[in-house]
Amino acid sequence: MVAILAATSCSGRQDGDDAAAKPAKSEAASASPAARQSKPPERNLQQVESDVQFAVAPGNLRMQPHRSGFCIVHGTVASRNVLSEAEFEAIVARMQDREWPLKGSVKHSDDATYGKMSLAFLKSGEWKITMGSSAVPAELKEAYAPNEGAITVSISWNCNDD
Repeated sequence: MVAILAATSCSGRQDGDDAAAKPAKSEAASASPAARQSKPPERNLQQVESDVQFAVAPGNLRMQPHRSGFCIVHGTVASRNVLSEAEFEAIVARMQDREWPLKGSVKHSDDATYGKMSLAFLKSGEWKITMGSSAVPAELKEAYAPNEGAITVSISWNCNDD
């Protein structure tokens, strides 16, 4: 999580040609009418980021620009305090309201070294989101001040041209 915070702490969101990246379409999903009906709505990267922004509001999602040839982007949202389990689960619930099913369960931990942390995995079609919350690491406290917590987000999709 520290690497993601460091990589995204100074980046802003960029919308451009790369922001419209779409996941590869699955032949199996488009093969039958029944499969097409049960398939989640098609999204592009800008729409996925919009869903995350909705879920973390009023926080401000800051995403790295999408780099051509890469199938993942990272982002952060600073929070005044480290999120409680209930606050993090409310964010996950808002993602689920936007048709982002939770994969597995939300994980929470609280230990002497890292403090409170939460982690969730969500998936819709070819899109995957890994979302976590924790205290801002000591080496980034000055950059995030006066915020004490952060939410990290990784959005990935299948873009291999195999």
